Amino acid sequence: MASIMKGLIEYSGIADIFPKTPTRFKQLTVQEDLVIPDAKPDIEQITKVIAEVEITDIRVIRTPKGVSWEGQELTGWKLIVEGELLQKVEYVADEPTQSVHAAHFKVPFSTFIVLSENHSCDNLITVVPYIEDIYIQQIDKRRFFKNVVLFLDAVVS
Repeated sequence: MASIMKGLIEYSGIADIFPKTPTRFKQLTVQEDLVIPDAKPDIEQITKVIAEVEITDIRVIRTPKGVSWEGQELTGWKLIVEGELLQKVEYVADEPTQSVHAAHFKVPFSTFIVLSENHSCDNLITVVPYIEDIYIQQIDKRRFFKNVVLFLDAVVS
């Protein structure tokens, strides 16, 4: 995992290696407005965001076949992917001592990946998550907006 600096904020957990030729995948964003817990002091400056993805469940479902107006092709098979985005936001407190604090957040997500038309339920599927990018913007002394771009690779064997 890579750590990169954007402005004064360090972002940790961004993938530095991606699959070379993925065939079954999904790209999505997890956007949220988060609030520092009441027990923590106000934010003066966010200094670091650490993120990782945990896949909690996958299951294959049958769906209709067809092509949407947008060009999305449904093959009759989808992989439902559920997971959690685990995050830690470190910040300098807005107080005279300027102590460093961290707030932890666990944000669930659910999405799907279209599988091939000739999918067999005997196939073993593993979903490998990658974080492509993280963005954070402080809104006020207690709140911030955060967006994480995910790439989910369904590896079928």
